[in-house]
Amino acid sequence: MRQGRLTTRHLVEFPSRQPLTIVAMVALVGLALDHQLAQSISVWMVATAVTTLAWLLMCWRTSKNESPRHQLLRTACWLGIVCFVFAARHASDEARYRGATIDDVLTTAEEPTVMVAIVDEPVRLQRDALENAIARVGVNANSDTSGNLPPFQTRLIVRTESLRRGTEQVPFTGRVMVMVDGEREDLLPGDRVKLYGRIQAIPPPTNPGERDPRVAARRQNVHARMRVDSAGQVERIGAEGDASSFSLVTRLERWMAERAASARQTILHQVDSSQRGLALALTLGQRDGLDRTTNERLLVTGTAHLLSVSGLHLGIVVLLAAAVAGLLRLPTGASVTLIVVVMLFYVAITGARPPVTRAAILLSTVILARLLARPHHPLNSLSLAAILLMWWMPSEIFGIGVQLSFLAVATLLMCGQPFAKALTPAAETIRVEERFDELARDSHARWRRVLLVTGAYVGRVLWYSGAVTIMALPLVWSQFHVVSPVSVIINVLLSPLMALALSAGVATVLAGWWLPSLAWLPGQLCGQLLSIMQEMIDTAAWIPGGHVWLPSPPTAWVLAFYVGLLIWTAIRPSLSLRMIPRRITETALLVGWIGVAYALATNPAALLSGTLEATFVDVGHGTATILRPNQDETWLYDCGWMGNANATSRGIEDALWELGVTHVDGIFLSHADADHFNALPGLANRFSIGCVVVPPEFLNGEGYALEQVRQTIRRHKISVHTVCRGQRLSHPDPSWLDQIEVLHPPEKRVDGNDNANSMVLKIRTPDRDLLLPGDLEPPGTAVLTNTPRPRPGGVMMAPHHGSLRMDAEAVLRWARPLETVVSGGRRAAQPEVTEMLSAAGGGVHVTSLEGAIRVRMSIDGDLQIQAFSTQPW
Repeated sequence: MRQGRLTTRHLVEFPSRQPLTIVAMVALVGLALDHQLAQSISVWMVATAVTTLAWLLMCWRTSKNESPRHQLLRTACWLGIVCFVFAARHASDEARYRGATIDDVLTTAEEPTVMVAIVDEPVRLQRDALENAIARVGVNANSDTSGNLPPFQTRLIVRTESLRRGTEQVPFTGRVMVMVDGEREDLLPGDRVKLYGRIQAIPPPTNPGERDPRVAARRQNVHARMRVDSAGQVERIGAEGDASSFSLVTRLERWMAERAASARQTILHQVDSSQRGLALALTLGQRDGLDRTTNERLLVTGTAHLLSVSGLHLGIVVLLAAAVAGLLRLPTGASVTLIVVVMLFYVAITGARPPVTRAAILLSTVILARLLARPHHPLNSLSLAAILLMWWMPSEIFGIGVQLSFLAVATLLMCGQPFAKALTPAAETIRVEERFDELARDSHARWRRVLLVTGAYVGRVLWYSGAVTIMALPLVWSQFHVVSPVSVIINVLLSPLMALALSAGVATVLAGWWLPSLAWLPGQLCGQLLSIMQEMIDTAAWIPGGHVWLPSPPTAWVLAFYVGLLIWTAIRPSLSLRMIPRRITETALLVGWIGVAYALATNPAALLSGTLEATFVDVGHGTATILRPNQDETWLYDCGWMGNANATSRGIEDALWELGVTHVDGIFLSHADADHFNALPGLANRFSIGCVVVPPEFLNGEGYALEQVRQTIRRHKISVHTVCRGQRLSHPDPSWLDQIEVLHPPEKRVDGNDNANSMVLKIRTPDRDLLLPGDLEPPGTAVLTNTPRPRPGGVMMAPHHGSLRMDAEAVLRWARPLETVVSGGRRAAQPEVTEMLSAAGGGVHVTSLEGAIRVRMSIDGDLQIQAFSTQPW
């Protein structure tokens, strides 16, 4: 290969060096083809047969004199066979999933039923969100005087046998995810159970920007979900422990589930209560015990993967097993057997999720190659793991967790063994110079050698961490809306502690099985190490500039990054840049991609000049209305919902990011009911907020949720404006705020609760008015209706979520709206609500039925109302 000229010799040699990598890439193309085109199995089988025929014909015609062109065509035919076979595998998996009969009878509306089913997976326990909230208020939810464990929710995956339809049990097929408000860890795979609860099909997203829950359900092969109110409403049917009725595989699954449950109980009893969730996640991969705050801090610091059981965890367990084999002086065969058994056991006990399964296949190939004294290439081994996973779980390859797992390992392999290594004489010269550098370092003083070795090690691990962070950046940014520069450093600092904590956690489990009286010792060590890790993570989460929340860049631009990366990787070894060094070029390309991605992500959604847009986000029983008077400004009227114990902003933040929003100009909070403001802390963590507008005495109330709001306002230095009837926000220049009129409450509060003193806004456009009345109720209703009436034919949000008891009819007669929007949950979906609100002849739109409702009032008087469930935008 001549220096300075781009050639393709290394590309021609690549298939012979990395055959499994080529096969894995072609298999992925096959899965993606059926994922996008959704063809039947027969179509792909016909394509496979035709391609096989072409390959056989090519082999027959070129058996004697084979030209390079014929060899290329034959290789293409063979790869086509692989592609179509994997497409058929994906189609087969889709056909089996869609063949479930339970989909034929269920809708997204919950209905009570009795279901008979078989437990299909080990049960998982998770902390109830309300319990987490209680713990934050000051009650220790992890312990009580009786010594019992805290309440848990039980997550079951069951295989349906029958559902009650009318008075009879009718046979159905399909898998259902069941959430039980109580603890039923006694259930094992294979148990036949009867469940009493409410079932529904997996609903579609109801707000713009939301993830589709049906996609995640599809990857888990789940067709519906069911809510069971208590542990007593789950009955085991038949004799307990009748092992003869189970297959060998089921008996093995039950035994592994019992071991996992025993390990979980050991962790819960031996590790400090404040670190139990982290210990379960680190040691057993059970992240359901983590509260939302901890999960978010792991996300923003880029350390979530440390607690997601994968290759790093399995590698540590394998090293521990190898160390034990070494201490016992076992022969090679026995050592390998011990390592493989330990590895398979750990994979099974942690749920055999794709990342740890991938790691097990990768390590198995390495162990087998060394045992047989055969050469192996790590990238080929990784490709073999990908091929096996794509065949075993074809839909899982499209999950973000699996993609990040493979991407991280591939990046580490490429960083450890550069693509261009040994391809050119220049590379050989560099290696010779490195040997001279080693000899020179040996002549230095000992302290200097230690310093140099330590510096080289730190530089190397920082390089690895930075490379993985950069390669994962587009995916993480696209899927989780966060960019975390601090992850480069914090992952390096945490990795040694994580290795020690995992070792202590494994020792705790083993001691719990064999030496229970000594299990407390490694358990306390594990807890102390995790406490240090949590302190470091919490500190990193608050570092200014350590992470940034952003809207997602377009999917096409994310795809362009990885396609461009493949192209650059292919041409880089033979590309000579004499004027500009490669690293400067690569840095410029990366910075350019990030700059374009940022510009595309934060570009505001288009809005015609003079149009007022109001989006009523579906938050259940609560209110969150996004107001856009123009393309550059975004305001909110209320932001909360009932049951938001963790003060999150899901749903609202998704809708804002979909609009390209990074700054909220202001938030109107109608009154001091938590379901109208409890998302403010979550929003303030993700968006900059210009101001908060409240009615008189709003911030003087009591309660934990209101205290959170006060702390949030102080921490983020958000200005607060108090307004009442007749007052307007002060502003130096002409603004859309001139269109807003505060109709209620008066300067002197109305005798009554906060609802009666809700802030009522009238937003004027040239031909119509938009009325936002909060939770207005008597006696505030009478005060409002005694003020001048707005113009008829506008749009009004129903007061108090369309409640039948709050005299909404009086407000309707006073306002005379053309359309009424109800922001509410299940109660708002009752037919009586629509009947009451439509009595005057206007249209009624309910968020719990139609998803987010978008209202647009244009300057020429045109009114557009769009429901996300029927016309997504």
